[in-house]
Amino acid sequence: MKFKFLSVLLVAAVVLAACQQKEFRTVYPEETPELTGSITQSEVLYGTDSLDVTVSVKAVKTPLSTLTIMLTCGEQEKTKKISESVVRTKGYAYDGSFRFAVPFLSGMTDGAPIRVYLTAENVEGCKAQTVLSGCTGHSPAIPTLYIMPPTIDYKVIGKGKQMTKEGELFVAYDLAFPKHFEFLLATVGTKFGRIDWTQPVFGLVDGEISLITEDMFTQGLATAITIEDDEKESIDTVIFNPVTFELTYGGKVAMPVSKIDVNTDLEEAPKYISSSSVAKKYRGAKVFFAKDSEVEIEGAVSVADAYNLDYMEYVSGNTVKFLGETGMYYLSYRVESDYFVVEPLYELTAPEVMYVCGVGLGHPCKTAEATSGWGFDSPDQNFVGRTIAPQVYQFTLYMKNGENADYDDYGSLNFKFFHQHGWGGEEAGNNYEQIGLGIYGSPGITKKDGTTDAEKGNWIATTDPIDGVYRITLDVNKKTTTYEKIR
Repeated sequence: MKFKFLSVLLVAAVVLAACQQKEFRTVYPEETPELTGSITQSEVLYGTDSLDVTVSVKAVKTPLSTLTIMLTCGEQEKTKKISESVVRTKGYAYDGSFRFAVPFLSGMTDGAPIRVYLTAENVEGCKAQTVLSGCTGHSPAIPTLYIMPPTIDYKVIGKGKQMTKEGELFVAYDLAFPKHFEFLLATVGTKFGRIDWTQPVFGLVDGEISLITEDMFTQGLATAITIEDDEKESIDTVIFNPVTFELTYGGKVAMPVSKIDVNTDLEEAPKYISSSSVAKKYRGAKVFFAKDSEVEIEGAVSVADAYNLDYMEYVSGNTVKFLGETGMYYLSYRVESDYFVVEPLYELTAPEVMYVCGVGLGHPCKTAEATSGWGFDSPDQNFVGRTIAPQVYQFTLYMKNGENADYDDYGSLNFKFFHQHGWGGEEAGNNYEQIGLGIYGSPGITKKDGTTDAEKGNWIATTDPIDGVYRITLDVNKKTTTYEKIR
């Protein structure tokens, strides 16, 4: 009985509270607010101009609550919402002026009407609505379009490619772009790979293609457009619709190679080797390899001697097994040396790849030659390792150390590791423990004041003679460099 009595009291309290709430809330009479507005501009250019809107809301009996302003573009049946804002209004009168940017979005055609939908609501939920019209939107002139690198330092697609106008579409054929690349679509591009930001430029905003400005791009409010398709060997076609902003692309479907003929599949003096004098010593091409697949090679003097010691494993006869990850590679055959050089595409960076460059290094072929200078102009100057574990890289190289004419305490072998092809992202040798060779930085070897600023962080040999093929393991995680003599 006590429990039932308590329940009755609780119910009564809830009902009383609800009644008091309703009784003490002011109930205003039904009234529709008076709503008027105007648009200042009669024409706007998408992506460039703004729209000025003035609004006036009045009431007599019931206080105002909110004002909703929605911008649209297009005919009634194809209306596209551009933006929407909700403003808090108080009291019995509200006057406001607004400026809205008019972006250039997909589906916004030239000559389409721009309309502003206004909705004023009071505290009792009564609404007044009106539509402001009389403004026409125009598309910016896009007579030409270029596929441009997002920055001048972005080497993946070179200095850009002009597209061809075909009806409403802009198209680019016969491209040689990788399966993953970034770009902007610019009305004007320069021969130096720079974008003219005074003219329309398309990029990504919130994942959608939109007209962007340089400030938006530099501030991170807009990004480059990205094509990434692992099912393609390369991208050879890009098509863009400047009305719908639809981007499509095509390319050769990636098919792993199973047989290579040096004389027919690899071209003379491959163009990706920038040093023309070195390129003449090679035959090469882009080749799509599958991890752990067996490949038969014809045209080499001796495949058993010519196979790459990092990316290939010799099986028998003319057959090797590919050890790298599935993907596109540069396969270069050095004719005089009878040796295959395997390199991932140059635009890749760590953790996918790691390069070493310096003096005293060479390919581990029968007629090995050590480098005498630094550079990234040819496979004879820099050497790429294979990723064997996360942040762990294997290099099999010929290494030669002799006297150093500049320093009595150091040898001539001098090199450094880089995260990208072309000097980017250096690893400092003095941060690493050296295991297996008397290389600068190993226990008991300290940095001498005689080394120049340019050599700080280099791997520099001691005076101990070195001449042979070594397997180097660079472990970025443990900060160790391990050397194992192969022959």
